[in-house]
Amino acid sequence: MALLYWTSSIPGTPSSSDPALYVVFHWVAPSVQNALHVPAYAVLAGAWRWALNAWTRARIALAAGAIALTSVYGLLDEWHQSFVPGRYASLTDVALDVVGALVGTWLTGRLICRYLSATEMRR
Repeated sequence: MALLYWTSSIPGTPSSSDPALYVVFHWVAPSVQNALHVPAYAVLAGAWRWALNAWTRARIALAAGAIALTSVYGLLDEWHQSFVPGRYASLTDVALDVVGALVGTWLTGRLICRYLSATEMRR
């Protein structure tokens, strides 16, 4: 989440005083930046799903929690981005964040099921 916050804090218009790493982000086409929302938020949702295992084992609760937390963070991050010079909030980005949350939750659930199945087969 800190990495996502940091990247959304990069100003939209580069200046000569910006760190070199900021310049790299300006070279990435906006369409690619938008597409990167899906894998970034998929990883975040997977991390939430894994972390929520400490509180519950109910699959529906894990999935719903991971999707909700990731989606709300995506919405808050877009709101934060609206205050960054040269950047703006976008409902398209929020939708891509939600898609990423759904994909990450589904993939993590599949990986956990496979792991549990493999563990049971070894017993």
